Amino acid sequence: MNTKTFKKDEVIVRQGEYASTMYDIVSGKVKVVADLGTPDEKDVAEIAAGEVFGEMGLIECLPRSTSVVALEDGTTVQEISAAEFSDYFKSSPDKVLGVMRQLSARLRETNEKYAEACRTVYDTVETEKKGEKKSGGLLSRLNFFHKEYRNIRTK
Repeated sequence: MNTKTFKKDEVIVRQGEYASTMYDIVSGKVKVVADLGTPDEKDVAEIAAGEVFGEMGLIECLPRSTSVVALEDGTTVQEISAAEFSDYFKSSPDKVLGVMRQLSARLRETNEKYAEACRTVYDTVETEKKGEKKSGGLLSRLNFFHKEYRNIRTK
């Protein structure tokens, strides 16, 4: 495992790059960003020491779904390669549960957003069937979920 230190605002991983490593934050904080450097840029999460990121790409062998940027000078991470993955968890079994909790929380959040989007679409369709005018609230919710959908697609 390699240990790397980053300056504030330094990009650690970039969205779209193929993943072959995950990272365990030793010190500092990072932010997870979708569409970094574009007009659609969106902060997705902040992750602090003791947590990991990049595990999804490493497990799935797919391109990174977001970028990760250091939030503090001296942010230090342990870089864990695919070859080191199994040994890493053997030496730190508590990390397995931590990764599972992180993945579960992300999935739960996505499920909640999906369910709310489905309710919004259903309400809009039912309103239109009745020949009623759509309320500004529904339209604004639909616009919100359209933006969220675009962000989910990039995760």
